[in-house]
Amino acid sequence: MRRLIVLLLLLPGVSPAHDLGVFGKTYPIAEPDFLVEVQAIAMQKVASGEWKRLGVEAQERGKRYFEHPPAVTGLHPARKGRARRFDPSITLSEDIRDADGRLLFAAGTTVNPADIAPFPGALLYLSGDDKRQVALAEKLVKQKGDALKVILVDGSPAELMRKWERPVYFDQAGAGVRRFGLDTVPALITQKNPTDRFLTIEEIKP
Repeated sequence: MRRLIVLLLLLPGVSPAHDLGVFGKTYPIAEPDFLVEVQAIAMQKVASGEWKRLGVEAQERGKRYFEHPPAVTGLHPARKGRARRFDPSITLSEDIRDADGRLLFAAGTTVNPADIAPFPGALLYLSGDDKRQVALAEKLVKQKGDALKVILVDGSPAELMRKWERPVYFDQAGAGVRRFGLDTVPALITQKNPTDRFLTIEEIKP
């Protein structure tokens, strides 16, 4: 930056600035302070009770979302049992470094997580609004215990958490469905053998 300023000063026709005085009438800056305005508005909302009402509404919206999040669309119940392989490899969009800054994987590298560590446990995607699928999930929970993570694509995770007294997840915005290419539920995702470089996706007829 200093070199640029020096260069500009040395160019022909460019000279340092000079104080040319004041021309015309001047006025003080009368624009109100933004922070003061925000504080005044907030105090008005508190005094009128509107702030409390907005807080209650926000809590109610959060509660409704937790009790029954928006369903993941584009899925249908499994009509028959079938299994397929899934390659979990990903192509990195940026460098991956360790805590000391050493490069582990460069951007553009294709990495298979199964080469680094075994797939932890199992994932079960299902409809929480289908009683048959929920009954299947209960059976698998008894078999696999905490190794199984139940992930809903619709229905109420909160209701099942209260019933089962264990965590139940929800596929927010269908991120998992897209990642695994699911179009059918229930779908059980596992790594059959620790040495497998692929996952097995089983569509199970409830």
